[in-house]
Amino acid sequence: MKTTLRISLAILALVAVTLSACDNDPDPGIAEIKVIDEVGDAQSGIHVTLYCTEPNCVVNRNGRTNSLGVYTESFELPVVLRVRAVRYDTTIKTQGLPPNQITTVSVDSLCGEGFIQIENDDISSETVTILECK
Repeated sequence: MKTTLRISLAILALVAVTLSACDNDPDPGIAEIKVIDEVGDAQSGIHVTLYCTEPNCVVNRNGRTNSLGVYTESFELPVVLRVRAVRYDTTIKTQGLPPNQITTVSVDSLCGEGFIQIENDDISSETVTILECK
């Protein structure tokens, strides 16, 4: 009886190992974009866009960096994407008194670009430095 129980447990363990080894579905790839300024400080709230530059590729993902200056996104298929990070700083100045009041709006932008290659079962990282847009 003990021998039959041991053989049954061994067969059950062998079947469990075999079934778990057959799981060949790849996990999604993770893109991790870190945005820093020219002195290396992490930048939060930056608009990040990941998009294709190849024909017949329709990937276009948008988001913002978190408090650590990082934006993450997962992708089911391997892909190479262009990365664009932009921060818009808007300043509104009002001069004079009504009805002779003049309001001036100025927009200053910081931009950064790069590329990232995302593979399944992998975390791909790219650091983008934002500088004055030209």
